[in-house]
Parts: sequence; structure tokens; C-alpha cells
Amino acid sequence: MTYAEFKQTWGISLNRQQESAVQAVDGPVLLLAVPGSGKTTVLICRLGYMVLGRGIPPEDILTMTYTVAATRDMAERFAAWFGPELAARLEFRTINGVSARIIRYYERAKGRRAFQLISDEGRLSALVGELSRKATGEFATESTIRTIRTAITYIKNMQLTQEEIDQMWDQELPVGKIYRAYCAALREKGWMDYDDQMVYAARILRQYPDILAHFQGKYRYLCVDEAQDTSRIQHTIIRLLAGDRPNLFMVGDEDQSIYGFRAAYPAALMEFERVYPGGKVLLMERNYRSNAAIVEAAGQFIRQNRNRRDKTMTAARERGPDIQTLWAYDRADQYRYLVAVAKDCTRETAVLYRNNDSALPILDLLDRQGIGCRCRQVEGTFFSHRVVRDVMDIFALARNPADGGAFLRVYYKFRAGIPKAAAEKAVRESGGERPILLILAQMGELYPQARMRCKALHTHLTNMVQEPADRAVYRIRHFMGYGEYLEERGADQGKLDILEALGRQEPDPAGLTRRLEDLQGVVQAGSSDPESKFILSTIHASKGLEYDRVILMDVADGILPAVTLSPGKQPTQEEAESFEEERRLFYVGMTRARDHLAIFRFKKPGLMSTFAADVFPQTKEPEKKKGRVGPKSAKAAPKVDSAPYIPGTRVSHRVFGPGKLVHRQGDIATILFDSGEEKRFSLSTALKKQQLKRG
Repeated sequence: MTYAEFKQTWGISLNRQQESAVQAVDGPVLLLAVPGSGKTTVLICRLGYMVLGRGIPPEDILTMTYTVAATRDMAERFAAWFGPELAARLEFRTINGVSARIIRYYERAKGRRAFQLISDEGRLSALVGELSRKATGEFATESTIRTIRTAITYIKNMQLTQEEIDQMWDQELPVGKIYRAYCAALREKGWMDYDDQMVYAARILRQYPDILAHFQGKYRYLCVDEAQDTSRIQHTIIRLLAGDRPNLFMVGDEDQSIYGFRAAYPAALMEFERVYPGGKVLLMERNYRSNAAIVEAAGQFIRQNRNRRDKTMTAARERGPDIQTLWAYDRADQYRYLVAVAKDCTRETAVLYRNNDSALPILDLLDRQGIGCRCRQVEGTFFSHRVVRDVMDIFALARNPADGGAFLRVYYKFRAGIPKAAAEKAVRESGGERPILLILAQMGELYPQARMRCKALHTHLTNMVQEPADRAVYRIRHFMGYGEYLEERGADQGKLDILEALGRQEPDPAGLTRRLEDLQGVVQAGSSDPESKFILSTIHASKGLEYDRVILMDVADGILPAVTLSPGKQPTQEEAESFEEERRLFYVGMTRARDHLAIFRFKKPGLMSTFAADVFPQTKEPEKKKGRVGPKSAKAAPKVDSAPYIPGTRVSHRVFGPGKLVHRQGDIATILFDSGEEKRFSLSTALKKQQLKRG
């Protein structure tokens, strides 16, 4: 059957680029498909043409996809188009599924028994938790276990060397050590995890030519979907199965590779012609999803990445509304706007963000007001994260200054110069009754500065008990040394931002502690209204989906993108690659929108956005409304120079004595005095009255 006959018989209507892809059956072919270009339709039509037009037996074709859900969807769509009987003869598998087949064949062919696949994630997580506890001496939280397991997956999928593994650390977490212990424990138990399946399958194909020949003969035609999300070990398996005369059809788009943390290897698309000599690269550049305004802006935005193929995305649809800028002063202002949108949401609206944490303040407000929503994969690891647990321990210590357990978990994070032996001695002397920090403040073995610091910390704990919860979190971060502790370790302080946002609704730290327990239940329960048109989702979870209206929230440097580049400084290769992935993530978020796309921008200093500036290069922040002008004074007041007074500056006040300027917003400065007191001043007033000076 000719292609023309095939088209007519099955009612197929494709554009020129799509038709070229459908007819590319022989040899190695890489198809680069932009968002909304009809990739799945082309894959289905190509399989139908191979079998019905070219007469290739369905059993000779293996189609590999990224997820089990994708294999099921593709099989169902093929069956709906070309019939269930033909669909049943085709193989749609994940690469993990193919690896399992290779291992089972190895067992039969060699008469050997492979390790047992452990699919119970709870057992593997328990093992990782125990190994982490042995390595660090601390109980492993759910968040810690997830971090370690992600690292293990990355190591195996990227085929890292021992040296590369040893360099992997998460703050104070010895990932390399735990990884080696994990692998040894699996071998001892005769277990393998899903990543091991691929490692062992690749090893079998390399070591046993007869097994490799069997699978190369069985699958004469290979098709790989979502190739940009495929890992290095997966590409190794594909290369082995393809052999020296590959009939390989690989579909992907390096511009949509956003799973670097899972070891996605988009470089395979860039080096396709080198790995597969004589290979062809085809393009599908027509976007049928988004209106022309969105397509144009997204195309210009992603072209700023350097490590990509040259593609020009064009729109099949007419130009719709321009991309909207949603100006907000800060993130709290943003949350209020989104809750208002959810309250009266009559059209499908997806609010997309980079990290699950971003959804928590919105979920909190929606739950308080009884407004329903749909949520996609909101994880609960926030509540067990070490930073959140630290803040809860400090809250507990504020409620009971003699709580020895809480104190020993956090005292060294205050950067107060307290030796471990002294801390343990103070806990013993306290006996659960006397404030531990006051005991330390009187210990002769501590330096005077440390004793003064302990007294100031006790004052902070006393003051925070009755203050609003967001202020208490702010105090911990900026005045008690905890923020500096995190900064020294290169740790993300985003959890503190979320705690502050949640704390705005609570009158004191005890209220926030209780609310976190309630909110954890809200998150675990999932969508409060499956029929709601208001959707909350990470960009990662929304990949492959589309919505009428998309709002990108938390668009600010350090959040989205999480990685930023220093102006005028040459980035390392790792920094450059990470930043390009952040740009790809934002691009994927933009291209989820069909009709309307809105992007938040902030006016608050410190919340600037490189990406928003790239999307709206000519848009300026709206001018602030001018306040009422008062009467002119007869004589202008003398000017004072407050510029040198920046956070970190040592100062001396005529009344309160020496201290440190810890925060400044405009003319208002917050000063933490050595006595432990914290005061806010108008700098201009204090300087004019000569109440304040540096030093």
C-alpha cells in the first residue's frame, strides 16, 4: 500500500513535516517535535503505516515510552485508530519493562536466577532510612529519605564514576557513603531496585552476545518517545538494541528536557549524528496548541539557550490575547490574588509553579475559606524537611526553655560558639526545669561573647512566644543566626519563606505548629473538589498537558529560576547547564497554555525576575500612585547620608548601646542590640538627631 493509499484509507491529514516523519521508516532518525506539534498522532500514524503500508510484522516493532501511563495511552490510541487486534500484536513498553524482559530471558537462557526485584517502595525507603541513620547518627526524615533515593537514582542512571559519587553531598548528608552501603545491602539480600534492572540489563547485553543477538533479531524496528527525558543508562540500552544497522526512530525535544534531577540526558539528542552515523534529523515546528502570541513569545524565550538545536516554532492558530503581566508587591499579594481567582473560577485555570512548596500558602488560604481546587501531586515532604523541623524545635524551646531534647538538636545552628560538652552539661544542670540558655550565659568556661550571645538568644525565645508566627520565623532567620547557618552550608532557605507565609495567618508560634499538622492532612487528602476549574500543579507534573488559561506564579530569581547566574562572571559548565534547564522548565510552563498566559512579577526589592524581563523586555514596573502632597516647609531639613547603613553594619545607639543592623527596608532599619533587644528606627530621624552612629 502506498502512502497516498494509506492516507486515504485511514482518513489521515497531516502537514508536510508530519508526513515526512511518518514515512521515515528505515535507518536512524531523530524527530525534534516542538510543543503542541502533534507528536503522538505522528507516532501512531507512523506505526500504522509501517504495518499496513510497508507490511512490517507488528511483532518486529518495539515502541518505548517514558512512563507506564504513556505506554497505555499510546496503545489505546493506536487501537482506537487501527483496531484492537493489531494493537495487541505491537509492543509498547517502558525501558524498565524492556530491561525486565532481558533479565527474564537471561534467566531462561543461562539457567541462572537473577536478584529479586523489590517493587515495595516502603521497604526500600526503610532501608535507606536505616542506612542514613547509621551514617549520620540522626533520624532520617521523609524528606531526607527522598533526597537520598533521588540521588541513588541519579547515580545509577548517569553511570557515575566512584570519584563523581564521592563528590555528591546534600548539605551535611554523605550521599556517596550511603549509596555504597545501599548497594552492598541490596547485594547481600539478593535484591534489585528498578534502576538496577536497567544496570543489569545493560550488563547482560554487553557480556552475552547471544542474548544481544536474540533481542536485536526480535526487534528490528525501535521507536523511542520522549527521548529528551531518557537517561544515560537507558540510551546505552537503546544503542545496544539498535546494533550496527539501526532502524531507530527517536522522538524528543531538547528544549523540553526538565528532568535533570532524575538523570535525563538531553545531550543524546545533540550528539545523535555522531552516535548513529548517517542518521537523519527531522523537525516538526508547527504548534497547534497555543495562540500565536504565546508561541511567538515562548519561541523567542527558549532561543536564548545555547545548547539546543536550531528550531523555529510557528503557530497554527491566530494571534490571541498578549501574555499578561500580573504585578504584585510581594508573594503574599500574589496569594491573595490567586485565592480571588479560585473563588470565582469559571474557566479552566492552571496555576503552575516550580516547587510543591509554592502551593502550600494557597492551599492554606483556600482551606481556611472553604474554596475547592484540583491539585496535582502536591507532596508532603515539606513537613518533615530538616529546616521545618528545626523551626518547630526552636518554637518548642521557646515554649519550654528547659527542653533538653529540642535544645541539643538546634543549639549549634545558632552560631553562638557553644561547645558540645558545655551544651550537654547545661542540659544536665537544667534537669528539665531551668532555662538552658541562661545556665550557659553564666558558665565560666564559655567566652564572654558566647555568654552574651546565649543571654540574647534566651531573650529572643522569650519575645517570640507571644508574637505573630511570621515574625517569629523572621526572628529565627535573621536575628538568631539560623539564616547564616543555612547560608554557610549553601542550603535553600525557601522553606523559611513558606513558613513565614503560613505564619501570617497565625497569632503565635503555637498556632503555626498546630496549623502545620492540619495542613499536612489537607495535602495528604489531595484535591478538595475534583470538578473545580482551578488547578494547582508543578510545571513538571503538567508536562504533556494543556490548559485554557495558565498562570505562572513565584516567578522570581532564586525560586523560578532556582539557579541564577552572576552578572559579569563566567559560569561553570554545571551552572550554565542548570540555568538552561531552568529556562527549559519555564518554556514548558509557557507552552501549557492554549488561550491565555499570565506571569506574575513583583515590585518588592529582592524579587526581581530575569525570566520575566526576557519575556517582557519593554515592560516597566507600573508607577506608584503619588500620595497627598503636604505643605512645604519654610526651610529644608539638612540632608543625612544613610547609604553606609546596610545589613551587617555595626552601630551604636545613644540610649541602647552597641548592636548590629540586621534588616533595612527603605528608611526603616531593624537593629539587634548586644543586650538582645531588637528595635526599629527611622534612619533619617535617628541620624538627624545624632542618636545613631556607625561602629
